[in-house]
Amino acid sequence: MQNNVSSIVNIKNKKLSKKIYRLNKFLLKQEEKVAYAYKNLETNEMFSFNLNTCFYSASVIKILVCLYIYKQAEINMEILQTKLKLKDEEFKDGSGVLKNNKKKKEYTVKELVYYTLKESDNTAYIKLVNFVTKEKLKAYGLSLGATHTLEGKDSFGIINASDVIIYLTHLYNYFKTDTSLSRELKTAMLEPSYQIIEAKNIGYNVFARKYGCYGVAYHEVGIVYDKVPYIVAILTQKNELKNKRKYINKVVKKINKIHTLWKKTNAN
Repeated sequence: MQNNVSSIVNIKNKKLSKKIYRLNKFLLKQEEKVAYAYKNLETNEMFSFNLNTCFYSASVIKILVCLYIYKQAEINMEILQTKLKLKDEEFKDGSGVLKNNKKKKEYTVKELVYYTLKESDNTAYIKLVNFVTKEKLKAYGLSLGATHTLEGKDSFGIINASDVIIYLTHLYNYFKTDTSLSRELKTAMLEPSYQIIEAKNIGYNVFARKYGCYGVAYHEVGIVYDKVPYIVAILTQKNELKNKRKYINKVVKKINKIHTLWKKTNAN
């Protein structure tokens, strides 16, 4: 897919296309870097803005190591019970709660996945990356079809909306297997401690999500479990915007309205 500002794939309905162009025109007014992508998980229809524009991934990338570990656990469940010891220097600042309880130095991989998703814990995440190895995670992302997995000097790297769609599509397909482990992983993503997108703006549907926030990077991505489920990814890098949360919610509300119109159009 070309690296263009506005992209609509396989959507032939003129009314839908017009609304998508209006949405993209709204994003085009922003002087700072923003992007989004939508994928209908029933039809694979997509539309986006700045699909291939790269951002610092922040905590969004944490879903990848957790998916990798749980897919491996489907083959060998003992992986989740592996105990990892934390050294004093491995407790990281930033998001998370493990840094507040340095007396506990040993966690299972399963516990670290939980903290990585539920609390977006940096200590847990870095420990998991080192456990799996950055090289294996890069290769895994590439095998899924992503182009920028863990690029950069740290364990977060850069990301674009296209790669997010790829990661979340594979995550969605894993959740569809409905194993005890896939249900466990999905549950960890349903009610994280920090949330950006408000329930009313996605029709009060179940939302398996992951946010990312570091410096100017401010994102939220996930799977919306509407009657017709869809993936939404909104990535922003906005210095001047005072209320980044409000902006993301405004964009996702417009996306959900387009999705709702698509359902009505398709039903007729």
